[in-house]
Amino acid sequence: MLPFENLNNLNQQKSNFLRMILLSILAFVTLIISMFIPVVLVVSLAIITIPSVKLMLEGRMWESIFCSVIGSSVLFFVDFTIPVFFMILLVCTSFIYLYSFRSFKSPFKIIVLNSVAFIFIIILYILILSLITQQNIVVEFLDSYKKIIDDLPNNPLIQRYAQLMAISNDQVKQLFEQSRGFLNMFPYIVPSFVIFFIFASSLLNYYWSILIFKKSGLMLKELPLFKTWDIPWYYVIGLIIGLILVIIPDFNKSYDFVFDVVGINLLVVFGILYTIIGFAVLWGIFDRFKMPVSWRVLIIILVSFFSMFLIIIPILGIIDIWLNFRKLERHY
Repeated sequence: MLPFENLNNLNQQKSNFLRMILLSILAFVTLIISMFIPVVLVVSLAIITIPSVKLMLEGRMWESIFCSVIGSSVLFFVDFTIPVFFMILLVCTSFIYLYSFRSFKSPFKIIVLNSVAFIFIIILYILILSLITQQNIVVEFLDSYKKIIDDLPNNPLIQRYAQLMAISNDQVKQLFEQSRGFLNMFPYIVPSFVIFFIFASSLLNYYWSILIFKKSGLMLKELPLFKTWDIPWYYVIGLIIGLILVIIPDFNKSYDFVFDVVGINLLVVFGILYTIIGFAVLWGIFDRFKMPVSWRVLIIILVSFFSMFLIIIPILGIIDIWLNFRKLERHY
């Protein structure tokens, strides 16, 4: 029996191919518009794969690939290489959904596979582009960024702002020297935020795929209830390693910087992960006390606005590993 003939999809309706192409083009136009707005960019990345994935899950492989190519072609107005990157991304994502659908993979495994593929394609894209241009793109970017930071105190906009606020040049330079360490470190911690945004877009993509595909009779596995979201206990090792690398005493400038970069990235990635789990624990506690949804959302918004309370959330997620506030049945 073919994977598209299972009981979940007996009433499946075929998508209109022309409509799927138009939706793909519209999704990429939205991507271009939202290129420099991080939150909207996550939403746009979650949308672009849906037409191609839907066609692939309907068993229309070549139409799915063609849809990916046509939709991505919109980006030729931005750059000649970026469309190729997104063509590969869409085709890979479509095949991952097909493989996962056939293998009855869990939703989170699909999300992880899509995210890992996205990260791998980004790395491959940077390597190939570096070989073609005969330049190390990462090093070039870091050198350019360093020059911008070094010239920052003399930037006309900074000078005008200092004059407007009656700040002397000496005060500007002093403030710059105090901030230099963070500013120089910033591009090195960008990877952790990129990873977070990729996983967020993959999660959103799967959630929307469930809702959209269901209307045409194509049933994907539902995501578990938010209050039951959980991760194995050994993920805390990532936090511990990150913390150790950050607090290692200085002994060599080159190694110290590398340890700090790796440690901070690990802390950001696993810190965000345990923040999500912490909110899931909080939602489970709300559920136990049968708190109205409006109050739950209001409390979460208030917590998110106060850094002191927000720090407690990932700690709550870590403590739940041992105390199991939600009484989950764990098998790891």
